[in-house]
This record gives sequence, structure tokens and C-alpha cells, in this order.
Amino acid sequence: MAAAGLFLMAGMGMNDIADAKVDAQERPDRPLPSGAIPLQSAWMLVIAMFTLGLVLQGCAHPKAMGVGLALMLAIFAYNFAFKGTWLGPLAMGLCRALNLVAGMALNASFLWPWEVGFHFPPNAAIAIFSLGSYIALVTFLARDEVQGNAPLRIRIFLFGLGIWAGAWMAVGFFSGLPLRIAPSLLALFYLLGKPLAALWKQTSPSPTGRMVGALLRGIPLVDMLGLWLSGAPLPVALACLLFMLPGPLLMKRFYST
Repeated sequence: MAAAGLFLMAGMGMNDIADAKVDAQERPDRPLPSGAIPLQSAWMLVIAMFTLGLVLQGCAHPKAMGVGLALMLAIFAYNFAFKGTWLGPLAMGLCRALNLVAGMALNASFLWPWEVGFHFPPNAAIAIFSLGSYIALVTFLARDEVQGNAPLRIRIFLFGLGIWAGAWMAVGFFSGLPLRIAPSLLALFYLLGKPLAALWKQTSPSPTGRMVGALLRGIPLVDMLGLWLSGAPLPVALACLLFMLPGPLLMKRFYST
């Protein structure tokens, strides 16, 4: 869990490094363009977090460390190769998925890709794909957060979000778990309701930022869907809701996106 957090923060730091020139024009008060943090110090911090994350994963399980190396490469590729392209959202979704897979690697049944029989149980594969797709949609919408989104981008985002939600409803129906999955979906769209309505009416930066923030706060509900599908006990799945409690308080002090 500590390694997962370190990789997430290292990715955020690398994102600021990669965006330093753009932020100098669009967000000059950010730490790097304002000079509050030297670029060299930022690189040292990112490398330290990556290194510590890999060490912790190695202590937990060598296979988790192997996934961590792949995750580190994916984060670097997103920031310095794919960001700003149509592959950018997919690359970001892959980063989040690999962070989840690193935890799954602690299970002894997880095999190396080159070993015979490499596979995930169907419910685990759905959970990984669900989170990766959701993050890809968030990244796609957030790309033009500063300037404001074009109507076409918003329509594509809404179309993708509709397919994502429809797929989960189909999973709930065919898995025999509609009474578990439907409430989580309803809770997620209740959270997204007001920002979604504002985004539909106005494509300026402010509604886009609020929508992206709401999508990020809804990640625990996305995790809950995967837990329901895996047959997790009720207290374990509902524990995801605890991670939603700090969101409104933290948003008052930190820019969520």
C-alpha cells in the first residue's frame, strides 16, 4: 500500500516536471515555474519515491517489484511520450491498472507473463479493465481543463462514460449481482450529477474542473464495483466509502486535479 502511494506521488511529481514549460504560461504560481522548488530537487524527489516504492515491493514479493518496474516505465512513457496525444488517456489508464496489478501480484497464483497459464480470474480482469477505462475517461476530459473543453470532447467523454456504466450494468445482470452493483453505480452518478449538468450547459474551464474533481472523488465507488464482483464480504466492500470522507475537506485546501 505504501509503494502504491509512492508511485502515485512520483507520477504526480513527474507530471509537474514534464509540464513545467506549459505551467510557466498557464499556471505560473505552481511550485516549479514559480521557482519555489528547483527542477533538480523535483527530479531527486521523484527518483527517491520510485526507488523506495520498488524496494518496498521487493520486500513484499519479487513479482510485485517486477510489476513496479513496468509501472515506472509506463509513468515515464505517459509523461514524456504520450501526453497530449490520443494515446495519453490510455497510457494513464494503464498506469492506474498496473498499480492495482502490483497488489494482485502478492497472490501466489499470479504468474509471470512468460510462464504458461498466465491469466487473471475473470472478475479480477474486469476490475482492472474497469479502473483503467475510468481513469482513461477522466484523463481524456481533463486534457483541456485549463482552456475549457470543446463540445465534441464532452460528447465523446459522455459516450464513453455511458458505455462504461452500461457494461457494469450488464456485468451485474449476467453475474447475478445487480442488487450489489446497481447501488454503487447510482451513488457514483449521484456524485457526478451536478457537475455533469453544469458541464453539459457550459464548456468553460470551471465546470470541467469540477467534473474532473468529482470523477476523482468517485474512484472508491469504482473500486467498490470490483470488490462486489469478486464476492468480497459486505464490510470490506463498504470500507471503500471511508476513503471518500476526506475528499470534500481536502478540496478546500488543495486543487484536486
